[in-house]
Formats: sequence, structure tokens, C-alpha cells
Amino acid sequence: MSTEQESPVDSPLKLKIEHRAYEIWVGEGSPNGCDLEHWLRAEAEVTSAEPESKLALKSAAAAKKAS
Repeated sequence: MSTEQESPVDSPLKLKIEHRAYEIWVGEGSPNGCDLEHWLRAEAEVTSAEPESKLALKSAAAAKKAS
């Protein structure tokens, strides 16, 4: 049993970053020793896209309420 506790708010974001970092790693031929670089690049990509996706969700919810 793990003693680490993940915040429910951070968990989906962490999973998105992990998935994107994996995609980057595979796309570069699975090199050893680049994990931090891939993580930071994935984190930057995912977090820069987050506000846009949140706005899209809010817009969709507002449109749904209006109809």
C-alpha cells in the first residue's frame, strides 16, 4: 500500500502529462536518459493546452444550458 496521497484535482493532469511524455519518448525512438526532458516538454504542452480545453468545456456547458 502506498503512503503517497494524490490530490484528485492533480491526478487527471498528472495522467495527461505521463501519457504525453510517453508519446514523446516513443516518438524519439525510446532513448535512455531523457525522461526529465520528456516530462518537462509534456508538462509544458499539457498545461498550455489546459486553459483552452477548460474554456471549451465551459462554452459547451453554457450552450447546452441555453438550448
